[in-house]
Amino acid sequence: MALGILALFAGRAQAFEKAGSLDGVDYRFICADWTLLKEKINALVILSRPPGAPGGKKTVRLELDFPTDVFKAAAGPAGMRTSLGIEPGETKRFAFKGLLALDEAAPGRHPFELRISAGEGAPEAARFEVETIRGPLVPRGFLSILVPALLSLLAIPVFILFLRRRGEPGGWRTVKDAEMDKPEDAWWAREEPAGEPDREGTP
Repeated sequence: MALGILALFAGRAQAFEKAGSLDGVDYRFICADWTLLKEKINALVILSRPPGAPGGKKTVRLELDFPTDVFKAAAGPAGMRTSLGIEPGETKRFAFKGLLALDEAAPGRHPFELRISAGEGAPEAARFEVETIRGPLVPRGFLSILVPALLSLLAIPVFILFLRRRGEPGGWRTVKDAEMDKPEDAWWAREEPAGEPDREGTP
């Protein structure tokens, strides 16, 4: 079953990515472009500056905008805005975590926007869409309990038949040691040497 689920969604394992540079700061943004309802996604931002870059420490401001009627942020709206200071030669990562696709939302494609700004320049926007898909009727957490229980129920009849078979008379009989016949004399011990007279009765 796990292989079936993997084969079903392997072709959809994609993400939105965008890379660029803003005021001497290189950035890369990665976010899943689809999710199941009642599941969470994260959006990752990677910032870096080459060693020896001029300008000293710079402050980068990040803001992620999303439809609040479809998604809910674990940290609330305030958790979707942050500022990071980055020095020359540094690499920093920040993740917008716990974006939950609400169960009552209809499946479809929904607009997202990441705004990034550094220094006094205008912010740069990265617009993309995240598709919501209705997931399985049984949540995956419940499947981890349900599948072992079903396997146990299927094993009970086999176990009962095994006990009934072993409960019959002689069901636990063991193999006895085999009785070995007395070994016969070797052929050279049975035959007399040719031409040799019988010495019985010789004085």
